[in-house]
Formats: sequence, C-alpha cells, structure tokens
Amino acid sequence: MSKIEDVEKGFYTWERRENMVNLALKNVSYTYKNAPKPAVSGISYQFEEGRVYAIVGPSGSGKSTLLSLLAGLDLPTDGEVVFDGESLAGLNLDRYRRESISMIFQAFHLFPLLTVMENVCFPMELCGITPKDAKPRAQALLEGVGITKEQMNRFPSKLSGGERQRVAIARSLASSAKIILGDEPTGNLDGANTQNIIDILCSLAHEKGYCVIIVTHDLEVARAADVALRMRDGELREGIVSGEDSK
Repeated sequence: MSKIEDVEKGFYTWERRENMVNLALKNVSYTYKNAPKPAVSGISYQFEEGRVYAIVGPSGSGKSTLLSLLAGLDLPTDGEVVFDGESLAGLNLDRYRRESISMIFQAFHLFPLLTVMENVCFPMELCGITPKDAKPRAQALLEGVGITKEQMNRFPSKLSGGERQRVAIARSLASSAKIILGDEPTGNLDGANTQNIIDILCSLAHEKGYCVIIVTHDLEVARAADVALRMRDGELREGIVSGEDSK
C-alpha cells in the first residue's frame, strides 16, 4: 500500500493528465544588481507532472536563484517562467505562490507555537476552508506521511528532524498545488530519514501526479530522481550527476 494512498481522499478532486507540461522556463536569465555575470543564464526547460527532478550543482551555480524564479519570488531579467501557458509576469504572484506551488525547506519552517495539526490546517484556512473541514483533511494528510494521532497534538520541537520534514510535506499537500519545490529537503536528515522522504516524494509524483523539483547536494536524491539536472555557471544541463556536481 502506498504511504499516501488516501492522502487526498475527500479533499481535492483532480484528473491526472499524463505528462502535461505545466511549468516551463523560456530562455530565462537573471542577473543580480551590480553582478558581473548572470546567476542564471539562458535556460529553457519544461517540467512535467508525474516526475521527480533533482537539480544538483556546486554552491554559487545558480540553483537557489533558479528555484526562487520557479517559485515566483523573483521574475527573470530576461525570458519568462510559464505556468499553465501563462507567464508569471502576468499573474498574481501571491495567488500563484498560495495556490499553485508548495515549498519544502531544509529547515522545515513549521510554526513553532502551532501544533502539528494546526500547522497543516493553516494553509487550508488561508484558502477559505473552515477549521471544521480542515481538521479531518489535515489528519488524512498527516496519516499519509506516517504521523500518528498522538504526534499531531505535539509542537514541532517535540518531533525528530525526519518527523518534522514529513509534517512539512503534509503541509505542502494542504493546498490544491500540484507542484512541489524542495530546497535541500533532506539536508538536515540522516540516511534512513533521507530515504523515507525520497520515497514519499517519489510516491507523490508517480502515484498522484505531482511535479516535484528538488534542489540538492545529496547524490542519493539525484540518483532516485526521474531526471537529474546539473547546474554550473548559471546553465542547466541534463546528464549523469557525479560527486563533482555537488561540490
């Protein structure tokens, strides 16, 4: 049985469309103010639903900048990021970030003064779902990633790192977004917890049709991904990832 078999039961209905391109980079470049060269240089690439992408590269290669562009936190200096056929430059970016993408971070970024249950309910309530309806849906999401009912009433500080990252994944599923962006989501985890997170993210892509894009230094994540992408000097390439790419 999948870890996430019932995660979306009674939540959002969604008809999977095989290999639909819903997020694309079209000749995207980004240059920071007063920088001598672009952090991202002329990238064109299409991301598809149902696949896990790992972007690996040394520090300063442009990975984090690229992720921020995909998340709509910045707009390209040149070119465009396109979501469902529309340029992000013409969209309401607050709504795009709230409803169309979800982020998972290395440091989890859970609200420390909210319980696990309240953390997962929070984004649903932002989207207008009542607390009464949000709670059973949050419970299903948390159970889907292996969080027990007793753990749901704890504060994040009372969970292990692996448990907190699973809560962060459950929270990322609490909106209707089908794109998950991960910023080093296994960076603070040991080997066993890293594998658990990889398994969950792969299940979300392969069984639920999510598009999962992960920026990482972890070669285990890159090897588990459907597509491994290398960044170096602001350029993105598909290909075999080696230890040199993560340095």
